[in-house]
Amino acid sequence: MSPSKKARTGEVGTSVNRQPNQPYGVDALSGVSNRVRVPLSSPDIGDLERMYVNAALDAGWISGSGAFVRQFEQRLGERIGREYVIATANGTLAIELALRAFGIGRGDEVIVPALTFAAPAASVLAVGATPVLVDISSTSWTICPDQVAANITQRTRAIIAVDILGHPADYEKLACFGLPVVEDAAEAHGARYKGRLTGSLGAVSIFSFHANKAIATGEGGCVATDSPELADQMRVIANHGMRSERPYVHDVVGRNYRMTNLVAAVGLGQLERWDELIGSRNRISGLYDKLLVGSDCQARPVAEWASYSCWLHTVTVRSRAAVLAYLNDRGIDARAIWPALSGQLLFGAVDRPFPIAETVASQAVWLPTYAAMTSGDVEFVADTLKQAVVQFAKQ
Repeated sequence: MSPSKKARTGEVGTSVNRQPNQPYGVDALSGVSNRVRVPLSSPDIGDLERMYVNAALDAGWISGSGAFVRQFEQRLGERIGREYVIATANGTLAIELALRAFGIGRGDEVIVPALTFAAPAASVLAVGATPVLVDISSTSWTICPDQVAANITQRTRAIIAVDILGHPADYEKLACFGLPVVEDAAEAHGARYKGRLTGSLGAVSIFSFHANKAIATGEGGCVATDSPELADQMRVIANHGMRSERPYVHDVVGRNYRMTNLVAAVGLGQLERWDELIGSRNRISGLYDKLLVGSDCQARPVAEWASYSCWLHTVTVRSRAAVLAYLNDRGIDARAIWPALSGQLLFGAVDRPFPIAETVASQAVWLPTYAAMTSGDVEFVADTLKQAVVQFAKQ
């Protein structure tokens, strides 16, 4: 099947339009490949988002004190079932804000899964604490409760549970340890754990609204909780340590973590399209599963207690480097997932093995996934992937 006429490329979540008849290759000025026919991800911004942004511009409020920020927080809280939502500049700062609200700092340890984007472990380092990596479960790819139990010490102050690639962690088992759980639901908009929406689990939850996410504002994030004390503390820290009723009086050391009114305006439009945008990705993921049946590509596992919501459709393959080169050469922006954190010195790489995280990290591939992706796009990617897998099966 022929791919869509849309042609975008760039970093995950960003796009560069290729003009009609422009040759494939590398742009000499930007260094960005323009071979991409099917991008890994592309945000879906429509008239509704533009309407809200124009309203914010017309009102003259573009900073973090605009009315759309409060509206975004309220509506997101209603959507995910949280009492309090604090909008932030991005998802990484949301994790850091949660850790600071718990008073975590130098001398403390925080348990983090060995397979995730770097942000959770980097946020632990940012507050002066030590990330303690543990392996993941083979049945969900999320943090393994047994490994958590084996790594708790007197210095352990919290657990960061990442809802990896749209799959929730096992929160009932994690709750048994009596430690605060930070739910990192950055990649799991719309997923459920035993019927409960991600974003409503753990003592606090965070979202990212980066351009590659199902609900996207370009950048942006939030932290959510049902605790009035934690919510109050996070609002103060996020606003330079000030309370709104006492401007320029700094009660604690704070920073500017705030989301701007323009970003919140985009977010309001995206929230109103929640079911559409998330449903589109899940439709695409289901079509990939159907088209790849019988191939030598393994779909990511889904635990029986989870309702998976696709961020980027992920499969494992053999001869990954060769398969990716084959796809990329045909204009498909498929990519290897992140390396396991256990191999990176910044996060305290150790000699002990993390067999599941390291195996998944060495074999998993992200396939193009975004709301506007057509069935023809999906068929083109799946057909090309099957060709690659067959060609390199013996390597």
